[in-house]
Amino acid sequence: MRLLRMVALGAAGVVAYRLWKQRQPSRAPVTAYEVDYGDATPPHGDALLGTGSAQFTAEPVVAAAQSSRGFGGV
Repeated sequence: MRLLRMVALGAAGVVAYRLWKQRQPSRAPVTAYEVDYGDATPPHGDALLGTGSAQFTAEPVVAAAQSSRGFGGV
């Protein structure tokens, strides 16, 4: 009985979704000012990555105490 109820609710949901989608106004066509060609916003992020000029070195390992009470069991 539970399975039949779940299938019926799923079918009712699909029908309701399709009816809701039909009632939604259609989207206007894309105008020229909405198209993003990538020239308006400069690229962002780390500009050094991928250029080959960045030299990454390993950071030194330093022993330090944990200040959070959730770690260590002390």
